[in-house]
Amino acid sequence: MNFDLELKDVTKRFSSVTALDAISLKIDSPGCVGILGPNGAGKTTMFKVLTGLVHPTVGSVRINGIDVSEESYKAMRYVGNLVEQPEFYPYLTAREALNYVAKIKGFRKENVNREIIRVSSLTHISSYLDRRAGTFSRGMKQRLALASAMVGDPPILILDEPTFGLDPSGMKEIRDLIKIMKEKKDKLIILSTHLIYEAREVCDVVYIVNKGKIAYKTETFSEEREIRVELESPADKFDAHLSNAELVEARGNTVILRKNGNVSNSNVIEALQNEGYKVKWVTPVDSLEDTYVSIVGDQEN
Repeated sequence: MNFDLELKDVTKRFSSVTALDAISLKIDSPGCVGILGPNGAGKTTMFKVLTGLVHPTVGSVRINGIDVSEESYKAMRYVGNLVEQPEFYPYLTAREALNYVAKIKGFRKENVNREIIRVSSLTHISSYLDRRAGTFSRGMKQRLALASAMVGDPPILILDEPTFGLDPSGMKEIRDLIKIMKEKKDKLIILSTHLIYEAREVCDVVYIVNKGKIAYKTETFSEEREIRVELESPADKFDAHLSNAELVEARGNTVILRKNGNVSNSNVIEALQNEGYKVKWVTPVDSLEDTYVSIVGDQEN
């Protein structure tokens, strides 16, 4: 199975507005890649360029070696996508909409119903198949759009804010579905979000996009192992010799420690107290959130 997606020096301008600014990105293995950024960062434009809905002003996009601008139909055979807020003909039922997508993707008539049952079950819309799309809530339209993207079980899924419009229970269902798909290691899932916790929960790699540029990439999230400890005394001369944690940073009365393995916070606190330090409080370090805030500032999250 090929998972080869590349943007090379992609710039997209709309009149005087530069939505994407010389973005380069290459992904060639299965898993879940998150594009994290505030509203207006360029995430949806990036996904439109990836799926051939708009052409880059400068640069190129290739999927499995196929230039998306030159051979969009050929490239999109490998891709299922959900880009922007989905809309469907209001007079079509969900079943009819999925039937239409399946036929476009080349399904034989005798196999269409089986595929509709499969994707509707995964996205929890089975009981809505014979209801007209015009009666659907925004969240149900989002589920139907995700089901449409999954028709044909494509190796690459490009999902623009797939949990948008869903209630908390629905958001969790979609995140759980994405995690199940990525664990099979037979798909490349690229999703955009402006929710830090969502990127952290489902993604293997996260790119932070801001003002049309890729500002940061991370493959690990240290918040599981790093803790911020507030001491009663200044930490500038912190010299504790701990067997279960190591010093990352000391500033003011605060130290950041990286725990060794699955050590509990209480064990670290006990070790600090044995070294003569008085601990006021302990909180986990959220490195992704800290980095995001430092890049995005006070823009909408």
